[in-house]
Amino acid sequence: MNREIVFLLTIDTEEEGLWGGKFHRHPQCTVENIRQLPAFQEFCQHLEIRPTYLIDYPVIINDFSADIIRSLAQTGDCEIGAHLHPWCNPPYEEEITIPNTYTNNLPNKLQLNKLEVLTNIITEIIGVTPKSYRAGRYGFDESTVPVLEQLGYTIDTSIVPLRNNHRSEEPVFGMVELNPYFLNEHNIETHGNSRILEIPLTVDFTRPIPSIVKKWYPNFPDIGIRRVLRKIWGIDLVWLRPSYATLEEMQALADTVIGQGVRVLNMMFHSSELLPGASPYNKTRKDVEQFLKKVAELMQYLQNRYTIIPMTLQQCADKFISGVNISSGKISNHTLTGSKTV
Repeated sequence: MNREIVFLLTIDTEEEGLWGGKFHRHPQCTVENIRQLPAFQEFCQHLEIRPTYLIDYPVIINDFSADIIRSLAQTGDCEIGAHLHPWCNPPYEEEITIPNTYTNNLPNKLQLNKLEVLTNIITEIIGVTPKSYRAGRYGFDESTVPVLEQLGYTIDTSIVPLRNNHRSEEPVFGMVELNPYFLNEHNIETHGNSRILEIPLTVDFTRPIPSIVKKWYPNFPDIGIRRVLRKIWGIDLVWLRPSYATLEEMQALADTVIGQGVRVLNMMFHSSELLPGASPYNKTRKDVEQFLKKVAELMQYLQNRYTIIPMTLQQCADKFISGVNISSGKISNHTLTGSKTV
């Protein structure tokens, strides 16, 4: 069966300088990497990818980067969502500490105030209110769900399945559904009645493994059982993220999850990875070219094996909410001609 697969590309569109572990208020932030986005959008259009740019406060508050985002939005071939970095998004009522860089560690009122500021300025400058959200540093838990609902968001894409860095201040995500599901306001890892549709990042193993191993994998120490699984059985946890995984790993990941009934692939990376030297992953122009080549080759691989339907987050949610059974493998009536999403 030629299965129909939704392909999403969700980009944390943000300032430079985060990789050194330093966090600054917005006046000290630079956003030079945003100058790379027009060429990248042309790259996406060539591949028929419809990216979702999840933008943060330093990007939208800067005149030149805001102009670029506005131009991208006007093409109609992408979506503009929100990405909250609490340390550089007013109001500044908290100290800059490592725990406070995760939005879910802040009081609900401060979460609301910060995201409201970001939402309002995106609406003012771009002209359409964002509906999609990703928390900076994946700082998301049940406390943010009512904040998103109150501000009119309908989509979250903050959950990283099977993520546990064993640090007390960081969110932990277990074995969650990779297809979209409505959040449970009491337990975001399970289905519920929230209006917020969760579209997790595509993170799983490169081959099928028993559920019990998958369930407990995040708790395994990296120097112990995980290493044995990698070295002896070739079992590894992989993100659909070209800076983290090889082309072969992403191909194996996609085939594995699709074989298990997943019908939505959600790739991510950061906008700074498109600027040479702005991230530890792509230090030179050649690195960026190889990075983009990997994305193109993955798309070609997927298109050769499946019917790939590129969408933005909002387009995917619209199909899901309108009653299309994404998990069935048939995504009917998916023509998006003339659809403009910001």
